[in-house]
Amino acid sequence: MKVARWLLLLTHIIVVCGFWLWNHIRSPGGSLLSKGAPEVLLATGRLAAVLAVSGILLQLMLIGRVKWLERTFGLDKLIRVHHKNGLLVLGALSAHPILVTAGHAMKERASFWVQLKDFLANWDAVPLAASGWLLLLILGAASLAPVRRHMRYEHWYALHLTAYAAIALAFFHQTRLGRDFTRNQVLTAYWFGLHAFVAVNLIFFRLLRPTLVFWRHRFTIERLERETDDVTSVVIRGRALMDFRIQAGQFMFVRFWMKGFRWQSHPFSMSRQPDGSEIRLSIKSIGDFTAAIPRLAPGTPVLIDGPHGVFTARYCQREKVLMVAAGIGITPIRSLAEELAADGRDVLVLYGNRNEAAIVFHKELDELEATCPNLRVIHILSHDPSWTGEKGHIDAEKISRFASDAAERDVFLCGPPIMMKDVLKALAAMGVPRSTIHWERFSL
Repeated sequence: MKVARWLLLLTHIIVVCGFWLWNHIRSPGGSLLSKGAPEVLLATGRLAAVLAVSGILLQLMLIGRVKWLERTFGLDKLIRVHHKNGLLVLGALSAHPILVTAGHAMKERASFWVQLKDFLANWDAVPLAASGWLLLLILGAASLAPVRRHMRYEHWYALHLTAYAAIALAFFHQTRLGRDFTRNQVLTAYWFGLHAFVAVNLIFFRLLRPTLVFWRHRFTIERLERETDDVTSVVIRGRALMDFRIQAGQFMFVRFWMKGFRWQSHPFSMSRQPDGSEIRLSIKSIGDFTAAIPRLAPGTPVLIDGPHGVFTARYCQREKVLMVAAGIGITPIRSLAEELAADGRDVLVLYGNRNEAAIVFHKELDELEATCPNLRVIHILSHDPSWTGEKGHIDAEKISRFASDAAERDVFLCGPPIMMKDVLKALAAMGVPRSTIHWERFSL
């Protein structure tokens, strides 16, 4: 399925570039690509434009929680591609006005700035397109990690909503002025269809599907449970939960319909194997939103978008499993370990924390270990002098000591990025095939 999805994207790029090449080689006055520097600049600028818009539409699909894509790649991986693709989009967006303005300036024997002023003052739809272009550049800049870290979620989210207005402005600019569109009705029809396809996916998966799920199940908060000083579990009930298809290890975007919470939707993993009666999300206080979780009131409606994720038993290929977690990364591991152990697999869990007080589900993990002879949990603490068990960090030495047969196991990994990077490096050195390593980055 992955190959089919990639082929779909590759086919689109070939189609767009093919239209562009045909339009410029088969121009009524002869090939524009052989008429000198001005025409080459203009042609390249037009190509940058269609590739930029293609990239923007891909961005919407990657972030749109589109199930037929998410089931294939996993939403966390789609979001990482979204981040990288955004840089390419920024490059194409920046190149288009520079190349087109430079090309026309050369043709008119004018300076770059005089030509730009003429575009804005006299060309139809160019001011609107410039507004959309500026919005997209601001959005791209705001998404860069150093900037994003200093923005409140509400401001970042509101800014992202302006992308839809920017896309509309760019769309009309292209179809009204773009040479590729004004001279090729087939390309115009394809472009309209492409935008409609993306719009239908977004409307269904981001709006209609979550609304229908809530209408059917009417999720509400049943109770809150304190796990540690900084981790609170939110237990959710609803109607016909046996029909809510969710697997251990998956996560969901939740929106608590209570004052102070309504405008934010965040992803949280289910921390207990689904039983058809309750859903438990265990949330660590790491920011303004999560710090306010203990203030949630029982009875609060919960809008759920999901479940999402491919971090499930479905992808486990072997009878022996190594699970590595650190901190709040235990949430999907805890539910998945229970399912895999119940399935009769040999499950080893390495769980790292700073100290004993930070261990989430300590009692539950002990109980699971006591009731499942094929499940073993090893706690590794890095900053607890009184701890008599394993000390330090989860590293190559500990993995080799406790799981010398790691190359024969499926590996499930979840935790902070630095820990995951170190563990992946250690597993590679031990000869563990990449195809048997499953991980989920806890920060989307």
